[in-house]
Amino acid sequence: INDILDFSKIEAGQMSFEAEPFILSEVIENVARQLAIRARAKDLEVLVRVHADVPYQLVGDPLRLGQILLNLVGNAVKFTHVGEVQLRVEPIDSTSDSIQLEFHISDTGIGMTEEQMERLFTPFSQADSSTTRNYGGTGLGLSITKRLVGLMGGQVWVTSEHGKGSTFSFSGHFGRLDRERERELLPL
Repeated sequence: INDILDFSKIEAGQMSFEAEPFILSEVIENVARQLAIRARAKDLEVLVRVHADVPYQLVGDPLRLGQILLNLVGNAVKFTHVGEVQLRVEPIDSTSDSIQLEFHISDTGIGMTEEQMERLFTPFSQADSSTTRNYGGTGLGLSITKRLVGLMGGQVWVTSEHGKGSTFSFSGHFGRLDRERERELLPL
């Protein structure tokens, strides 16, 4: 139901984004906590690698970023039976008051064919008809993700090889705190 509501808000132009200071590691830890039981049940290793040049704090919408990560990392866990899921965060471009980041979610899961990848970001569509039967889902998650990433000024794309896993990537623009404000928010 939440996916349908979010999709409706986006379609109606009613989805709003916040611009507030947040700590990226807290958003990632929250996503990891929500998926830990599913990953552990499958004996999957979930790895996180944040490049050293990514600021500790960003300005943006932590709720929407968390929603995107939860969807993409959640899908990686869902479609991986053996191996690992990895989240990497890298800086792409930076100025004194903004930074563009790329997020890459890789898995050792079932992978996809070219045909399946072409349909992925279409509302109510999944890789093929057996996906819903075998894994569940509405086919809205990736469509919502694509639209949320677009609202963040970014893009989303996928690379995959059938039977060998997938990598979903997206970019996003975030504000940077000035040095004085950043010091105020650092933990003691």
